[in-house]
Amino acid sequence: MGGERPVRHDWVYLGANWAEALRSPLVPDVLAHITAWRDQGRPFAVARQEPPDQEDDLRLGLTLPDRRHLSLHGALSAVERHLPPPTVQEVRASAPAAWGPALDDVIALGTALDLTVGVFGSLAWQHRSGVPFVRPLSDVDLLFAPARWSDVERLLFGLEAVSRRHSVVRLDGEVLLPDGGAVSWRELALEPERIWVTGPRGASPRTLRELRALFPSES
Repeated sequence: MGGERPVRHDWVYLGANWAEALRSPLVPDVLAHITAWRDQGRPFAVARQEPPDQEDDLRLGLTLPDRRHLSLHGALSAVERHLPPPTVQEVRASAPAAWGPALDDVIALGTALDLTVGVFGSLAWQHRSGVPFVRPLSDVDLLFAPARWSDVERLLFGLEAVSRRHSVVRLDGEVLLPDGGAVSWRELALEPERIWVTGPRGASPRTLRELRALFPSES
């Protein structure tokens, strides 16, 4: 596989010899589901690595339409193709019509802040696979990667405003940090003293001051 290494929330298509690249065995039922999914030309979502993983290890997830979550641990060499998270513009046509106004406001917010807004979760699975995943009570899971802390503050203010205007769907998701970590935007908006950060390997609590310090100084 050429190009950048896949990271959490990215999407990958596995090559024909993927099973030979397994690093952890799969029970027969899980192997059957993963094989069938791959053979239908569908992608897998990249999960975070575990602390003991080597650089060429890859952790993948498969969420089935019945909400079962399957995991796959293999070598990076199994990847045939790699895609970033779909944008909210790309998935809009795959979303329920009732979500349209809320998604349009999210698109407008991203444009105003010059941010690409990615999507993960059920709507992304539905868009990438063509299989129905979204249910009436599904959330929209959004991804943002602001470059400055002032953009984080403007983003949180804007998301809270959009959420107040549109109760038909809950806007969830993560703010991606400069060091590769990610935090729930809703938790961040509460300005807690400590907040749970999901990193490229594992997760841990960090202070709000530590998160601010990751961004470049604006003084």
